[in-house]
Amino acid sequence: MTQQRVLFIGGSGFIGSAALKELSEQRPDLALSVFSTGKRRLAVSGVETFVGSLLDFNSLLPALEKADYIVQCVQFPGHPVERPWLGSQYTYKGCDGAGTQNIVRALEHLGRVDSIQNYLYLSGAAVGESKYNWNVAKRMAEKALRDSGVKHVILRPSWVYGKGDRSMSLFVLFARYLPFFPLIGSGENRLNPVWVKDLAKIIAAALLDEHNFGNTLNIGSPQLTMREVAKIVLAETGQSKPLVAHPLWMMKSAGLFAQFLPFSPLSPGSVDFLNMDAPLEPYEEMFGVHFKSLAEGLKASGMLR
Repeated sequence: MTQQRVLFIGGSGFIGSAALKELSEQRPDLALSVFSTGKRRLAVSGVETFVGSLLDFNSLLPALEKADYIVQCVQFPGHPVERPWLGSQYTYKGCDGAGTQNIVRALEHLGRVDSIQNYLYLSGAAVGESKYNWNVAKRMAEKALRDSGVKHVILRPSWVYGKGDRSMSLFVLFARYLPFFPLIGSGENRLNPVWVKDLAKIIAAALLDEHNFGNTLNIGSPQLTMREVAKIVLAETGQSKPLVAHPLWMMKSAGLFAQFLPFSPLSPGSVDFLNMDAPLEPYEEMFGVHFKSLAEGLKASGMLR
């Protein structure tokens, strides 16, 4: 019997690598492959790798023609700071929007739409009707998937954190080394932080659960405000410092210049992204996965070491 294959599009990234590791441990009977948008081929034992671009139709074909399941959790380098002057692949619309449309086109070209067992797309909270590039791109991707006719499930997680991320790791550094803790805006925007390992377990479960095919599922732990997140990070790092709110106009002005710096986490768009109000119905568990609280997740992730 031929071994079924799961293709991770973005399997070398923060979320993708965690999900790939989780699935490999849960289901060693499955063959795993990775489509990476990086420049270097991955050296992961037992995992076949393909290197290309979501915007390069032909580079997608070799990876997709072998896949039975697809997990799409790719994001552009430097996310959430878009850098369109480097190419459209460094934007949400190029990566999520046009990239997903291209994947669907490639599946149609290969005649594989009906043979894919499940296509799990990692979208995000607060897709809604917002005009921000992030939301528009996610809506483009979700529509492309629904219109394709391929079996699919869409997950919309809230803020995902863990060791090696580009956001909560900064919060830990702020707590430890700044004389105050900076907040963007009032800090009253709502979110439901999810530890990346909890999300990885949910991805592995949802991918193989045919009862959820066609569903769009919000993924979020009990709700917090950004101000509450900051207080928890301070407490868990053993710090007691004032929270200082910075007006949005000030942060966006700084972002106008900072976005051109290599590895900068700041741009006008990323300020909007970080200040986005994205409340979800709080969950205690999903797919048998009990969500860790933020304090528990920070400890378990090793981010505080």
